[in-house]
Amino acid sequence: HCHLFARILFELFACEPLSDDALAAVEEPPQKRKKIQNHDEGVFDKAEIPFQIPCIVRMQELGIPASICLMTQNLLECALRADGRQPDDAYESLGVVSEDLHLLLLDPDRFLFDNQNQDTDDVQLLYRTDKLYGRDKEEALIVNAFCRVSRGKSEAFFIGGFSGSGKSMLVDSLRDKVKAIGGYVIKHKFDPMPREKPLSGVLSAFNQLCLLIKGRARPAIAQKLRNEFGVDFSLLMKLLPNVSVLFPEFVGSAVADVGDAMNARSVCFMLLRFVRLISSPNRPVMLFLDDMQWADNTALDVIHTILSDRMGTCMFFVGTYRDNEVQVGHDIFDLIERLDISNVRTTKLRLTGLNREDLNTMISDALCLYPRICKSLTDIVFQKTKGNPFFMLELVQSLQSRGLLRYNLHQKLWVWNEDVIRGEDITDNVLHLLSSKMNGLPDNVQTLLTVMACFGSSTNESVVGYLSESAQYTDIRDGLTDALRDGFIKEDGEGHLQFVHDKIREAAYDLIPDSDKKQFHFQLGKVLQHSCDGKDVGDTIFLIANQINHGKEWILSDKDYSIVVAELNMKAGKKAIDRCDHKTAYS
Repeated sequence: HCHLFARILFELFACEPLSDDALAAVEEPPQKRKKIQNHDEGVFDKAEIPFQIPCIVRMQELGIPASICLMTQNLLECALRADGRQPDDAYESLGVVSEDLHLLLLDPDRFLFDNQNQDTDDVQLLYRTDKLYGRDKEEALIVNAFCRVSRGKSEAFFIGGFSGSGKSMLVDSLRDKVKAIGGYVIKHKFDPMPREKPLSGVLSAFNQLCLLIKGRARPAIAQKLRNEFGVDFSLLMKLLPNVSVLFPEFVGSAVADVGDAMNARSVCFMLLRFVRLISSPNRPVMLFLDDMQWADNTALDVIHTILSDRMGTCMFFVGTYRDNEVQVGHDIFDLIERLDISNVRTTKLRLTGLNREDLNTMISDALCLYPRICKSLTDIVFQKTKGNPFFMLELVQSLQSRGLLRYNLHQKLWVWNEDVIRGEDITDNVLHLLSSKMNGLPDNVQTLLTVMACFGSSTNESVVGYLSESAQYTDIRDGLTDALRDGFIKEDGEGHLQFVHDKIREAAYDLIPDSDKKQFHFQLGKVLQHSCDGKDVGDTIFLIANQINHGKEWILSDKDYSIVVAELNMKAGKKAIDRCDHKTAYS
């Protein structure tokens, strides 16, 4: 039956008859593990040389897609089983053929048509950045939780798991559904660097909400805000400056200077009043706090207050954290316990690595190869990564860069030698893998990555602009361009630059020797301070002060400069107080 179907495929696409001795020219089956010697390329898989069966070579000459050629060859190879030979990729049944045909039908751009860059040496792996692999049950859980919230009652959803397990991607899969019913999605990612101010982070998330409201129901909401806050409106403006976009007629001088009028409890109550007014079953608010292992109880108190409110809030809170980096007694678990006591419905979920089948699907999609062909590579990758999606991506890219996974221009397929890969010294530590990758980058890219790592998970693009004006960092903009192109950094469209993953930031920060880190921060702060001298740099003043404050031993040894640094910190502190952020001011 397989041989007959191969004949049908050949004659359908080649428009010529298939000879009865189609396999006669094959002296041995093209097994993936069978190695031959070539004086130019050394030992490599027989799968890495052009198709050997004459009729398949003919199909290639006619320009028939490689996936059809491969399917036809594997169908013909079934006949070799009768001779006791066992080609690795020969079909076992027509049921397996049906599965491959289904892929060609569902995703022809990936599995049917050849790669557009097939005639060049720059063929790239086609990762699906918009697909969530192996998380169907988890996705259903979070969707169901949000559906309950959209009926008018706040809930909390906590997701734990190792770094790279796909926690953020699972949450992001819900964004479109929230927006589809008119809801709002706001997010804050906590930062491991000392500059992180949890209360400021939560405030910045709600500040984003004002911009989202502007594009939907500005007039109605604006009037409600005026009526609700009355004389407290100036306080709200201090907390959430973006409220001003809801009032085009607003005059800045009309805002009173509230100074120290608010403490953390007052801020919490103001935000609660704001959420009561903004949220509703028709427009629920989804607040996503990422990397909560770096949060403290200041931010978590705000979350508890809003979620436990019984006077009309409609908020879906989602928090993610690295469960291997938190101990019993962490503030996260205290928050969960307090929410339970307050009768707030809470869902707790833990993400582990993908199973072998889902990982194989992920690799199959990236290589544009039938899943059955990729199983040998998947076995190796699974053994090294334990199914961690981010680590898998980095490992496969590493195999490609080292030539252990390469695109065969003859067959128009990705090929590899699993025995050679198994024999290689491949680390199972993603940080080592990333560090090795970064050590091979141009100096300007390494400089950009280490500088950004000192600022934390993200920073404003304007900061890179300030640094580029200095003699030390003249080529940092070129480094940014390359880092964006190579996928280390991403832009959010609002002038912010962000590492695409925390592990990339960690690896970049590790490029600086531990013994040099304090001085690197200190010198970076001084350069940024000099570049910004005389300019209104806004929040960048916090960044400058934080970097310089790493160098206390050098500051104290220079009395004149100590005064400069004291004035800088005083200026930053006053700016924080103006925003009612007393924790930042105190730091």
